[in-house]
Amino acid sequence: MRRSSRRSRSKGFTLVEALISTVVLALAAVTMVALYSSGLQALEAQGERAVLDGYLRSRMEQLISTKFGQLVNGSETVTVDGANDTIQWTVVNVDLNGDSIPESDAKQITVTLGERSLTTIVVDSSGKVGKL
Repeated sequence: MRRSSRRSRSKGFTLVEALISTVVLALAAVTMVALYSSGLQALEAQGERAVLDGYLRSRMEQLISTKFGQLVNGSETVTVDGANDTIQWTVVNVDLNGDSIPESDAKQITVTLGERSLTTIVVDSSGKVGKL
């Protein structure tokens, strides 16, 4: 009889073993959900940054294609996912030859959106605007 009772005890799982495996499985599931959630948040933030960077580059391209004499400072508000952000741009004459006197035919354009910015210099040479 002793042999048969030992065999019956060795078959299957005890309640404690089943509870421990359930807890381990639950911890693994919670960890996976947390990782998925943080990855999804990072992906959404990256998508928003990509849209804002697109607005930044688009504004710079519009300014570069503007007639040289019409380049002036300005700003505009853009809305991404219900949040308003302001794009600002500054246009200043710039010294290219190092004589501390800004050139009348060279302007530096800086477009800023939050912490990101783009800067370029445009030169008007015989009525043709070109990027440096």
